[in-house]
Amino acid sequence: APKQINRTMVDQIVPLSIMHLLGFLFTNMSLGAVNVSLTHTIKSLEPFFTVLLSWMFLGSVPSLVTTLTLIPIVAGVVIASATDLSFN
Repeated sequence: APKQINRTMVDQIVPLSIMHLLGFLFTNMSLGAVNVSLTHTIKSLEPFFTVLLSWMFLGSVPSLVTTLTLIPIVAGVVIASATDLSFN
């Protein structure tokens, strides 16, 4: 039998749903303001923000290895973004 939905489940799912909706809306808004390539480049920062928000809201401290793997991601986005700033 499927699980019954209870208040605790709803309280856990609603914030995630709102964050997903905001991500979707901001992605679509950015497509109207910058190149598609820049939008997707910036979206590659999702792992960085996942780690950051997990640390801020859940108190989950990332390991040194996890933190070090974020450096080339952030550096790549900074380099790619700096060379492709053409806002409409």
